[in-house]
Amino acid sequence: MFYSVIPLRLVIPVVVGCWFSESSFGQSSSTYNVPLTEHGHPDLQGLWSDQTRTPFERPTALGTKRNYTETEIAELISAAQRAAERTQQPLDAGRGAPPAGVTITNQPDVNFNGFVTTYVPVNGEYRTSIIIEPENGRLPYKDDPPMDIFAKRAAEGFGEFDGPENRPPNERCLGIPGQLPLIMPLPIDGPWRNLQIVQNEDYVLIYGEYHVTARIVRLNGSHQEPAYPKFYGDSIGYWEESTLVIHTKSFKPDQSDRRLRSSRALEVIERFTPVSPTEIVFEYQIKDSEIYTERVTAQMTLQRMPEGQKLYESGCHEGNYSLPSILAGARRQEADARLAQ
Repeated sequence: MFYSVIPLRLVIPVVVGCWFSESSFGQSSSTYNVPLTEHGHPDLQGLWSDQTRTPFERPTALGTKRNYTETEIAELISAAQRAAERTQQPLDAGRGAPPAGVTITNQPDVNFNGFVTTYVPVNGEYRTSIIIEPENGRLPYKDDPPMDIFAKRAAEGFGEFDGPENRPPNERCLGIPGQLPLIMPLPIDGPWRNLQIVQNEDYVLIYGEYHVTARIVRLNGSHQEPAYPKFYGDSIGYWEESTLVIHTKSFKPDQSDRRLRSSRALEVIERFTPVSPTEIVFEYQIKDSEIYTERVTAQMTLQRMPEGQKLYESGCHEGNYSLPSILAGARRQEADARLAQ
């Protein structure tokens, strides 16, 4: 257990005990006395962010190296700061057009968002990856490429621009990058890194800033049966001493992300443990028997957003003009190809 200072009862522990073991999660020796809500539950409320440059998957060259030294971290932060400064330099007013045939991306938008330059430790360790299991810190895909719903459609002959259902959910404004807020970290700053936690006696609301993602976690409940797939899945939770444990399943297979492939079999266990007034250790395990050969465990530290900062509405909605424009461009290419025959 993380803490023993708050005598909260254990509620429905068998819900998640079937496929994860407590020993697989990092343990903390902190004696932080977690404040309680009016209902006697640990108070996790507030605005939180995952501002760390630690990558989701470990670079292959690092093998099983789990942590950086203080010297290595200082060098990495210095290099990141230099790279961020370069992106902020004025563009050359006399620059020419890009070469014919190259891919033009939204790099100016990326530069505007800014890059995260700091590495935030977890339980005092500067990690080489957010994934800590498997030992190499990488996703253990069963197939190459992973056979998620998009790969299956492609194998059946459907093109990625044949219709909206073949475009990724993030592009369709149907989901954050990844299946749940924060489990798919990105290397740039932006609203996808921020969330708000609100609690009452029976529910915990986790509100992701990006795409206005609101997850309602039912406490001390059971999963809906028969289950039906939906975006962000079906979440139930309970308190384990000072830790909020959330079990989510019944995801839509369309939520598969190119950085984290998944199927309808996906299940996620999350553990939110406050370790100081400004930090939460966020640990999660991913299980998907159709995509991965084994369970994946990840850890990061969430930091309370500074006083005065707030969340803002993300004005992205399903069916906005960008997706029809993308599909219209594909139809035009098809028409031009027929005329050229």
